[in-house]
Amino acid sequence: MERNDYLIRKKIVKYMLTGVMTTVALQLGNVVDAMIVGNLIGSLGNGAITAGTPYVYVLQAAAILLGSGGAVTMAILLGKRDLENAGRVMGFSMVISILYPLIFVCLSPVIIPAFLNLCGASGELLSMIKDMITVYTFGMPVLSFAITMAYLMNIDNHPTLSAVMHITANVVNLISDFLLLKLTPLGMKGAALSTVLGYLVAGLIFIPIYFKSSNRMVKIDFTKIFRGNKYILVTCKNGLPNLVNLIMTVFSISLINSVVLKSLGDDYFSAYSVINNTQLIVQMFLNGVTSVIASVAGVLYGEKDFYGMRRVLKRVLGAVAVVCAALMLLFIIAPKLLAKLYGFDNETIMPELLLGLRVFSLSFLFYAFNAMAQNYYRTIGQTMLSSISIALQMIVIKIPVMLLGLKIHGFIGLFVTLIFSEIIAFLILNAVRLILQLAGKVPKKGFMAIPANNTGNICDFTISGKDGSALDVTEKVIAYCREENLPSETALQLGVAVEELILNIEDHGYKDKKSKYIDVCLSKNGDRYYLRLRDDGIPFDPTSYASKEEHDEDEITGLELIRKLALKITYMRVLNLNNTIIEIEKGAIGGKAND
Repeated sequence: MERNDYLIRKKIVKYMLTGVMTTVALQLGNVVDAMIVGNLIGSLGNGAITAGTPYVYVLQAAAILLGSGGAVTMAILLGKRDLENAGRVMGFSMVISILYPLIFVCLSPVIIPAFLNLCGASGELLSMIKDMITVYTFGMPVLSFAITMAYLMNIDNHPTLSAVMHITANVVNLISDFLLLKLTPLGMKGAALSTVLGYLVAGLIFIPIYFKSSNRMVKIDFTKIFRGNKYILVTCKNGLPNLVNLIMTVFSISLINSVVLKSLGDDYFSAYSVINNTQLIVQMFLNGVTSVIASVAGVLYGEKDFYGMRRVLKRVLGAVAVVCAALMLLFIIAPKLLAKLYGFDNETIMPELLLGLRVFSLSFLFYAFNAMAQNYYRTIGQTMLSSISIALQMIVIKIPVMLLGLKIHGFIGLFVTLIFSEIIAFLILNAVRLILQLAGKVPKKGFMAIPANNTGNICDFTISGKDGSALDVTEKVIAYCREENLPSETALQLGVAVEELILNIEDHGYKDKKSKYIDVCLSKNGDRYYLRLRDDGIPFDPTSYASKEEHDEDEITGLELIRKLALKITYMRVLNLNNTIIEIEKGAIGGKAND
């Protein structure tokens, strides 16, 4: 019997699908929104969306920082079975996600005019930008809270509910968008109001469902969320790379928008906005695929399941390659379709726009590599590496290279040089990572910066749940105990106890008798042994199963034996997997059983 990634692979597929669904729902609203605006208001409307995006991103800062950071922190805490602090992290994230945008509401008479002065627009375009950001300012408390909750629900055993909430929000958004733009004179106010209405409706439906769910593990705790809780700082640290990404995106977009607008004029800026908006299509799929790193690998990192983490990254890399190939094919074969979808009809500039879309597609794979690195390093606590990657990708390399390309080759130069900026950013990141590893500031060797496997002697394998497999486990555990120089009686006791636990999981944890896969891991840390059992059956705590009635009074069953041996038994439902961890002191093995 060897370890396989059957259970992890199932979770990767599920969380990847829900991650793609979530980002598709998030970005599709923006993509189709831009299409509706472009066709009903005109290409100038898309210019307003592009110019106003930096301000909207600033409004979303709390949701990005605490949603993404809270999700990673909660995942690691769940992996460590620390429900108390996970509840406090959730409480803190919820409170700040509302308070932060309320500050902008109070300061709106000052902040909105200040942004309008900085954006460099005038006339009708300026009026459209003002209408859009005003509605977003007053609606952001709703959006921020709903987006934050979606992140947290995803980690706490409800990825599908999170995805469905986003989908519902954007369905309502798009329907409202069409109706308000078509039937009312609201214009850009209507486009922004539709987004707020979408998340208000979806939040009112799905957030209460989450709170009422019996499958929810984390109980919200609002006590000590502002003091005496080190995990609040950890949450902010884990969300920092995404916040840095947001801030740098705001700066990058604002600067490049301003330069393009002043250098090339309104018509080319509208063409640039089309490519900018198609970038949302790319992010929609690639960010959805790479989001599984934080969702699944975060929990595995908390459990120190390094084998599982490596399998996650390998699977994600394969999925990224497939998605990139499909997107590149679409952009190369049908760029005119993309341009028409956004209502762009300037035939004079159209040839340059089509070439720009094709050239832009060549950067997708390298963009994905950088996104993977940022997600992964953030998940394992290497926020400095993640932040360096973002800084290189968004500002340090991207802005000088793109502005140089604009100066030398004009409109097309923006996208030719973007390819090189993504490649250079990835290469520099890995050079920095290697230097930090050689200096001992980043652990271990290689891109993943984690051990090749768990340290020390470890018994790690997967059983298929077929007849006789539990007996094989007994032999495996006994062999491990002998390698640890434990007494024969001790080895037999532990082997019988593990066999009984697995039999109970097989008998009571699965409705479908054909599908039974259980990960078994027995390891030592100091003077304690840790036995972890993981399965994808129905929610079932094997240690709570009372089997005494099925045996003679004087017979000691495996379950009773494990209770005698165990210093601590913990059961949790994480990633919709049953996780049972049994902690045993070396000195207790053999002694307690003979009492």
